[in-house]
Amino acid sequence: MFRLITIALMAAVGLGQSQDADSSFRPAFEVVSIKRDDGRTPWRIQIMPGGGLAARGITARFLTGLAYDVKDFQIVGGPSWIGRELYTIDAKPGVNRKGPILSLYFNQRQKDEGEFKLRIQSLLADRFQLRIHKETREEQVYSLVVAKSGPKFKESKFNESDAAKGRLPGLQMHPYELIGTSVDIHLLAEELSRRLSRNVIDQTGLNGEYDFNLRWAPDAADGDSVPESIFTAVQEQLGLKLESGKAPVDAIVIDHIERPGEN
Repeated sequence: MFRLITIALMAAVGLGQSQDADSSFRPAFEVVSIKRDDGRTPWRIQIMPGGGLAARGITARFLTGLAYDVKDFQIVGGPSWIGRELYTIDAKPGVNRKGPILSLYFNQRQKDEGEFKLRIQSLLADRFQLRIHKETREEQVYSLVVAKSGPKFKESKFNESDAAKGRLPGLQMHPYELIGTSVDIHLLAEELSRRLSRNVIDQTGLNGEYDFNLRWAPDAADGDSVPESIFTAVQEQLGLKLESGKAPVDAIVIDHIERPGEN
C-alpha cells in the first residue's frame, strides 16, 4: 500500500523563531484527545474537514517534524521515547472553520495549511510541554543537478479530464519506487531527502511540473542502509544526478518534552 501525498499537503512552513516567540498569538485546536496507541492499528494521518487532525500510531517525533516542516534527521535531542511510543490523536478546531483544505483555492489553501501546522505546534506545546529552538549546522548534503544527458522526463500535460478520471496530481511513494504526476522537482528532492536521510537541494533549474517514474533495487545497500542503486537510478532513469557536498542545514533542537496526559 502506498501513500499518496498531494501537492496541497506539501506546502512548506518555515521554521521561524523559537517556539516560545509569539506563542500567545498562535492558533490552537479547541478540542484535543490524546491516547497511547498499542500499534495494532495501521499508521495513518488525516487532515479532517475544517482543518482537524485524525492520527493513528504516530510518534511525538513525527508530530514535531510535521509541525515544524522538518525531516526526522533535522530533529536533534529529546528522550528516546519520542520516536518509539505511539499515540492516537484527534484534534478539532473551533466551529465556523472553512471546508476541507483540499477544496480551497491554492492561496487560501496555503494559508490554511500554515494555520494547521501552527495548531500542531500549539498542541505539542500544551500537551507535550515541548520547547525547542532553531539551529543552523554545516552538514553533508546532496545537490540534485541535471546530468550531461539532460532530463529524461517530460513536462506534465495533466488537466481537468485526468482529475475526472481519478488520476490525481502528486507523488506516489512505494518502498523502492516514486511515481510523480504533475509535480515539481522540489517535491522529488524533498522525498529523496527522506530516503537518503540527508538534505537534497534542488539545483536543477527545472521550474515546471513533470511526470516521472523512478525505481531502484532494494538489495544493494550502502553504509547508510540506503539502496546504493538509487543514485544510478536517478541518473539513468531521470537524467539527473546527486552530487555530495556541504551546506548549512536548518535543525530544531528539543530543549524539553514530556509525555502527555491521556484524555
